[in-house]
Amino acid sequence: MSMNKSIAWTLRIGIVVGLAMIAVGLCISDDNPFLYYGLLVLIASPLFAVIAALVGLIREKDWFWAGIAALVVIIVVAGAIVAML
Repeated sequence: MSMNKSIAWTLRIGIVVGLAMIAVGLCISDDNPFLYYGLLVLIASPLFAVIAALVGLIREKDWFWAGIAALVVIIVVAGAIVAML
């Protein structure tokens, strides 16, 4: 599978799973963890796509863009850690 297809599938799966979790949460009750976890999946889907791109770029030995993708992952993870503090 090409890198573009793997990134597209990562985003599709993240959107479908996130929306399904939100729909289940809305059907059960208003104060349900499915709502929050669904939103978390939707927010994290682009990060997973960048990680998929990073893996693909490493496999293709495109070190410049792999470094850029790694930098993006580091910035997002650092931001999430700082936000938790």
